Amino acid sequence: MDKTFDPVAYAATIGRDLVASFDAAGAATSPGLVGSARETSIRKKLQHLLPAGIAVGSGCVIDSYGATSKQLDVVLYEKHLSPVYSINDDPASTYYPCEGVIAAGEIKSTLAATDLEDAFSKVASIKKLRRYARRPSSHSAYEKLGLEPTVPFRKYGSPLAAEGDPTEQFNQDKNPFDQIFGFCLAGKLSLAANTLCERFVQLSTRCGVSLSLNLIVTLDDHIACPIQLAEDGGNATIVIAAAEADAIYCVRRPQGAFPFLLARIYTVYREGRTVEELAFDRYFASAGELQLPGGGAVNKIS
Repeated sequence: MDKTFDPVAYAATIGRDLVASFDAAGAATSPGLVGSARETSIRKKLQHLLPAGIAVGSGCVIDSYGATSKQLDVVLYEKHLSPVYSINDDPASTYYPCEGVIAAGEIKSTLAATDLEDAFSKVASIKKLRRYARRPSSHSAYEKLGLEPTVPFRKYGSPLAAEGDPTEQFNQDKNPFDQIFGFCLAGKLSLAANTLCERFVQLSTRCGVSLSLNLIVTLDDHIACPIQLAEDGGNATIVIAAAEADAIYCVRRPQGAFPFLLARIYTVYREGRTVEELAFDRYFASAGELQLPGGGAVNKIS
């Protein structure tokens, strides 16, 4: 018996099972059953391969300003911090606050031009959501030092927020690591690699590079991702988002496409940022304001 374990091959197998399970779930007799079947598959296949602080679900993402994304096949969120709003435990009617969402993506059996457009549209609908980013009150440590208060940030999985200098403050429009990571996982690619790159650039431009997909991987070993080209003509650098890229790169990586996606999710969880945990309070109050109306009875404590 061969006792050598190959983690890359194991992860690739999980990716194949995941896409196959989504295909099988599509044969369910109602949207609710489709959602439930896919949810069960996702939890079983992905949960053990991801950091302990990430939970796996599917559904829509919301912000505290009243906006809702389109429904996504996979939603990865902060397991111990983020509230989840689920109607009858149905993934098709489950909602996640954008402040607690780390990554989200679509699963396709085959990636054709229409599937690519659909994935871009759904990821853009999530990235358009606004995380509640506020400057601290006058009690800010920065203001006590005579400095302008900056928007605090926190690392995924941590309840602790920090203030940095102006270049470090939270900004989801300018810092790709302050934005939800969007991906597409497909069973196979039906486009030529050059065509995929061209369509990636076109769709990124159409929806706005800040709202673009971050990564495409297929189980026939294709990876499409943004890169920065080296000025000296040397090796390019893989970057997290199209907004900081010079080009889109498509390549075959035998047995390594799905593991590459998992590695990028680990990077996002480790380096990504969101806003203060108090942002979740806004989802428990009308118009996002935790205030009591006036005119109530008052009885002083002696």
